[in-house]
Amino acid sequence: QDLFRQAILRPEPPEEFALLTVQQAINPQKQTKLVQDENQLLENILRSLLQELVAAAVQSGQKVMQYGVSIADGESSQGQIPRLLDIVLYLCEKEHVEGGMIFQLLEDLTEMSTMRNCEDVFGYIESKQDILGKPELFARGKLVMLRTCNQLLRRLSKANDVVFCGRIIMFLAHFFPLSERSAVNIKGVFNTSNETKYETEAPEGISIDFNFYKTLWSLQEYFCNPPSLVNAPGKWHKFTSSLMVVLNTFEAQPLSDEEGNAHNLEDDAATFNIKYLTSSKLMGLELKDPSFRRHVLVQCLILFDYLKAPGKSEKELPSEAMEEEIKTSEERVKKLLEMTPPKGIDFLRSIEHILERERNWVWWKRDGCPPFEKQPEEKKLVQDGTKKRRPRWRLGNKELSQLWRWADQYPDALTDTKRVCTPSITDYWKPLAEDMDESAGIEAEYHHKNNRVYCWKGLRFSARQDLEGFSRFTEHGIEGVVPLELLPTEVRAKYQAKPSERTKRIKKEETKNSAQQAEENQIATPPSEIDNEVSRADLEASAAPMETDAGIATVNISQDETPTPEDNPKQSSDTDVAQEAGQTEADTEAETGLIDGETDAEVDLDAVG
Repeated sequence: QDLFRQAILRPEPPEEFALLTVQQAINPQKQTKLVQDENQLLENILRSLLQELVAAAVQSGQKVMQYGVSIADGESSQGQIPRLLDIVLYLCEKEHVEGGMIFQLLEDLTEMSTMRNCEDVFGYIESKQDILGKPELFARGKLVMLRTCNQLLRRLSKANDVVFCGRIIMFLAHFFPLSERSAVNIKGVFNTSNETKYETEAPEGISIDFNFYKTLWSLQEYFCNPPSLVNAPGKWHKFTSSLMVVLNTFEAQPLSDEEGNAHNLEDDAATFNIKYLTSSKLMGLELKDPSFRRHVLVQCLILFDYLKAPGKSEKELPSEAMEEEIKTSEERVKKLLEMTPPKGIDFLRSIEHILERERNWVWWKRDGCPPFEKQPEEKKLVQDGTKKRRPRWRLGNKELSQLWRWADQYPDALTDTKRVCTPSITDYWKPLAEDMDESAGIEAEYHHKNNRVYCWKGLRFSARQDLEGFSRFTEHGIEGVVPLELLPTEVRAKYQAKPSERTKRIKKEETKNSAQQAEENQIATPPSEIDNEVSRADLEASAAPMETDAGIATVNISQDETPTPEDNPKQSSDTDVAQEAGQTEADTEAETGLIDGETDAEVDLDAVG
């Protein structure tokens, strides 16, 4: 203790002598870090020294945090107790001693001090909040700090020390993270001690319906403890009966816009009270107050929202008949809120938004209060032979688990007609087409092609609506499936289909055959063969119907037999016209190969005819 008494009087910063003082006082096995027994010994020494300093400050009549302050050269030095706390805080921050030691000294100091001195002690705690909140110190002393603040709140008067209580609560809110379970009502326990007392016997000279008065204020018993309605059919029946009476009265006595505008809710907020007065003489005025009606109706919505809250056990779930009654009553309450002036619709929307956030809060608590803060992920190379663990979901994957959570919130989702909506192939692939545009500047890791679900759905759409694009998948991958009209000009050329070798060979052969046929058409045939063919065509044309084309008759002659010069008369001028008309159809048959097997003479006859 003597070494530390001398140390707290030194004006130098703690980093220059704190560790040396510990080494001289403890003589530790390690030079920079104490072991468990040495930490316990040092803590006992410091707690005894702190107790002596507090006792000396009380005897001298000075404030605890100002004991030992001296003025030298116009500057005031720090008190001895804050100086001791600074030294211990430095040792804990540098991990020379156990991190929870500073929290233990602060708890002892608050227990030994009066409430006036505790305000100064808490001011020191607030000034060191950033250091005390570091991970290496917070993990060691968060429970001790929570216990210290709760003890201070119990000792303070909620009526006389409102500001000090607010400082403590604000410190806890900043000191502990939002996901800290110790600050969350995990089980959702209600404050059943908040009782509402009202008159049970009607006073003399009252002009209102006293039965309605008792019915209205009896609802507060159920609003205070909603879990009592779940497994008690008798209580639920009594509650619904009383609620129907209240709702019927509100509907029978609607408020006009003038009555709603007469009560400026913004001005009333300055004199807002936690609870309304329950005197029966005020019932007539309270029924005309829109703020009073809204309080009762909002309490109903909160109770219904609790009864419908998902994630409960089977014993806590309401029955089917109870669910129907909740749904009917909830619709009536919302309709009354819309009808209550001023701005009833806007007020209802605000309440629904608040209740939606409350449901998310309940889900967060039921999932184990996962932290909201997400640290940046570091890409680590997976070593060979090590298996990467996959995240575990309730129903196998993330999408199904999320769908299961939403089932209770949106019961009509599966029956909604707008649920089944298949987009067009161009609308679906448009995001990926924008990713492929280099001028957009989208980084590769954010491309839609990295989304496996998106690619899988797109392939299914293309298989049903765009087979041509689907066929490009084997050669170009998922980017080749995107419709070409969505792609920029410079990107489109990469994925356009090129003619195959077989197509080129077929076109080349067709061109060659056409050239050969043109040459054959120019070859002249002997006159005798022409005369024979012409005479034969003349005989066939005279026997055929009037509609028969002369060219078809010529082809029939060549296919049936080869005429001889003795069988044919000489050519007439009419036959020449028929032969010239049939030339075109004969050429077509020669190109398509339908006249295979003809003799050279027949081909020559057809070409000339």
